[in-house]
Parts: sequence; structure tokens; C-alpha cells
Amino acid sequence: MKLPGSDVPARIREAALTAWSEPLPRGYLVLLAVCAVWSMTGGVGLGEDGWLIRSIAVVLTMPWLLVAHLLLVVTQLDLWLLGYNFYFESPAWLFEPLWVLYCLTAGLLNARLLARVSRSTREAGSAPWWVPMFTLVFFAGLFALWHA
Repeated sequence: MKLPGSDVPARIREAALTAWSEPLPRGYLVLLAVCAVWSMTGGVGLGEDGWLIRSIAVVLTMPWLLVAHLLLVVTQLDLWLLGYNFYFESPAWLFEPLWVLYCLTAGLLNARLLARVSRSTREAGSAPWWVPMFTLVFFAGLFALWHA
């Protein structure tokens, strides 16, 4: 008898292998992992808490962060039920490990999407520089909007 959710490690491994198979998503994952861990160490007080590193991690996970933030703002169950908003009023060190887990999960999803798009455009006969250039312009545009 197979338990529900028992194939989750296999699915994560498959997503990681798909994401790691292309150079663009591989670089994206490395950059995001470095930024996430660096911003976590700054958040818990073990290093410098620079705005640039956290901003890069935020922008690299922007689509998923907007969904998570919208869910937290719309629901606000903790404020309604407990009278305390964990998201805004808790100390930073409490959420920093969750921040890294979120960044790695969102990064894996984005890297898998980048790998699929890179592979499909290459198979369609497009120029090999098209997807990396569009990705760079997309994230630079998000960064510019974030800090405008």
C-alpha cells in the first residue's frame, strides 16, 4: 500500500535534476541560494544585513513572494484569531530559516521553468541567447520596479 505523498522526495529529485540540467537555471539556483543564505545570516545577526542581497533574493522569487504575501494579507487569520500578527510583529530570527526554505523552494520551481523554456526554445530553433537575455531583462526590470 502506497501512502499519499510518499513520492514527494522522488518528485523533488526529478525537479532538481531538470533544473540542474541547463546552465541558466543552474546559475539562477546558485545565485539565489547564496543570496538566501547570506540574507538569513544577516537577519539573525551573524553577518551584515545588507539590503541589496535580500532585494536580489526577493526579486528572484518575486512571483511566488507576491502570492505568499497576498495570501498573508488577505487572510490575516493570525490577527483575527489571536490578535497578534506573526508576519509583521515577530523577531526576524524566527522567520529566517523559513525564508531560506521558501527561497530554495521557489527557486527550484523557477529554475525548473527556466530549464523547460530554455530547452523548448532551443529545440524550436531560436537563438541560444534569447532565453538568458530575456531572463536578465525580466529580473532587472523587476528590480527596477521594486526600487523605484
